[in-house]
Amino acid sequence: EWIDRAQAAAEKAVSLQPDLPEAHVARGWVFYSNNQNEHAVTEAKIAIKQKPDCEGVYYMMGRALFALGRYQEIAETADDAIAANGTDYNIYVPVLNALQALGKKEAAHNLSARRVGALEQHLAEVPDDARARMQLAIAFASLGRPEEAVREANVAMMLRPNDATTLYNSACAFCMLDRKADAMDAIKKAWKAGFKDAVWARRDPDLALLHEEPEFLQLYPAQD
Repeated sequence: EWIDRAQAAAEKAVSLQPDLPEAHVARGWVFYSNNQNEHAVTEAKIAIKQKPDCEGVYYMMGRALFALGRYQEIAETADDAIAANGTDYNIYVPVLNALQALGKKEAAHNLSARRVGALEQHLAEVPDDARARMQLAIAFASLGRPEEAVREANVAMMLRPNDATTLYNSACAFCMLDRKADAMDAIKKAWKAGFKDAVWARRDPDLALLHEEPEFLQLYPAQD
């Protein structure tokens, strides 16, 4: 119901002002939510052409491309994405996932270090942002800083104990720390709380530790 309402609002916005890039980003998010990822990418490209630094556009496009398995395209747009929206910590997520999926470990490591700076800057201004805390936990985990990773993950889960995305990202952090039992517990809680995007979860390299586990495969079965 909410997606239908969002779609109606986005379509109206684009019809009223087709040269407004934010309207195309909004419509792109609706397409993404409906698993119409090709359409989401098209909307993102329209918005970028209109306004290269439009807020959220590269993040939305990165997620859509990742869902399509088009990792190389994400990597090729990474410099432009960070130049346009580098202070937005969200932009780093699909780029890092794509680099990891492509096996570009050194590039991913370097980008993780850069993401820490963006996250710490954001958290200095908004310390109660649980999502940012969890992203910082993942960044610390990827950089081999386990104590800091666990600390940030615990703070995030304390702030948002029943939030599906927070729980999902905690599973990612625990996987990266090679804590399989904790990761499986978190991913089951995430699924129960509402994170049921099987395409994303099965592609996410941060969850590689769980990808062959029967419990994980039962929660996130292959999509036709």
